[in-house]
Amino acid sequence: MSVRAGIVVTGTEVLSGTIADRNGPWLSERLRERGIEVAQIVVVGDRPADVRAALDFLGSCDLIVTSGGLGPTADDLTADVVGAFAGRPMVLDEALEERILAILRRNRARWRAYSEAAMRAGNRKQAIVPEGATILEPVGTAPGLVVPPADGDGPTVLVLPGPPGELR
Repeated sequence: MSVRAGIVVTGTEVLSGTIADRNGPWLSERLRERGIEVAQIVVVGDRPADVRAALDFLGSCDLIVTSGGLGPTADDLTADVVGAFAGRPMVLDEALEERILAILRRNRARWRAYSEAAMRAGNRKQAIVPEGATILEPVGTAPGLVVPPADGDGPTVLVLPGPPGELR
């Protein structure tokens, strides 16, 4: 029996057509190359209820891959929704927070008006992850996550950033 996967592309800008979905087809092709059958690609906006509905819809798959919704803004809630879906509480990974802050410090020249405290506060949420998740080191500031179900029953969720350069 082959592994079945579903893909959830998150972003109101993708759903509205403002930005074309480059991640869903790319992910589908990468999964197919690995012998994984893709059952569905679902595009949803940045609403937690819509992301959760997509996860529930794909819940019979062995693997769900999400893209998007991992940034520092208030509407970036994919990690929270995936944590609830997998039955895992959200925890602050302090080491990850420091790694993200180091990335921001390297780029600080672009944001001269931002203080260290503002950078830390604005990006702390990116270091709050489902307990027990495996962290995939960020290319930008958003880490990827591998989130197994807490009770061992249900799909593993691979959570990836939305910007194609960071996802790939």
